[in-house]
Amino acid sequence: MSANDTTTWATLLAGWVHFAQSAVALPKDETGERWRASIAPAIALHALSMALTELHKLDPDERPLAMDKAELGIKEHAATLNESWGGEPMPESLMILMGDARTAWEESLHEGVVWIVSSDRFITRHPADITDKLLDTDFLGEIFIATPGTELFEGAPVAWTRDNAGGQPDDEVIKIISEFLQTCEGDTFDPQIVRPVHQVYRQFNFLGGGVQRDLVAPVTGELPPGQPLLIPLLVGGEICPVPLPPRASKPIDPVPVQWADADEEARAEGS
Repeated sequence: MSANDTTTWATLLAGWVHFAQSAVALPKDETGERWRASIAPAIALHALSMALTELHKLDPDERPLAMDKAELGIKEHAATLNESWGGEPMPESLMILMGDARTAWEESLHEGVVWIVSSDRFITRHPADITDKLLDTDFLGEIFIATPGTELFEGAPVAWTRDNAGGQPDDEVIKIISEFLQTCEGDTFDPQIVRPVHQVYRQFNFLGGGVQRDLVAPVTGELPPGQPLLIPLLVGGEICPVPLPPRASKPIDPVPVQWADADEEARAEGS
């Protein structure tokens, strides 16, 4: 899963600036200095939003600097818009552009590599035997795995990892996690890049009893109710305490796995 694209942040951003100059939809019934002063930062914010979705094309070594430049650019262009409109209400279209750029940056920071269950169920064992290997990689990002002994079901993320500035870690880190998961009970699809990574929340039906569903939701934004099933294994180069699996118990019935993103798309189509 190594990146071989030689694209640079400058060319990536320039391409989207060119696109945005013809594609940004700004109201045509407004005139005056405020709108003229807003066009350039509006185009830049849109270009940043789109370029951030393609950070996986960069050399991984360039990503931290690209993230810093993008964050600085978003702040500067947002400040220009706020100054241009002063005490006047800012048009909704410009507020949306600012919000989209900030969301794109936050999601890029939480872009990572995810392993999703492909078998009927998956049970993670305790990872004590791989901690030394992980420490030897000097990896400073994050690794989350399913709580040992907890059953997850087809379609649920069972592990994810992201570099410190977002994106894919070194191949050695990916290999260690993949080999560990192969020794657990169950199977996963090949690791894939997801933006942003997700948490699994087990939600209960307290009136009817039992588990209602496993909700897969982004780690960004509002936290949904439920018991989080993925726990940190490594953060910032430090191994985190991982609980031992509980004593063997009767397997639970399969639980519906639903992705919050799909729920939102369905609601949008129905509205």
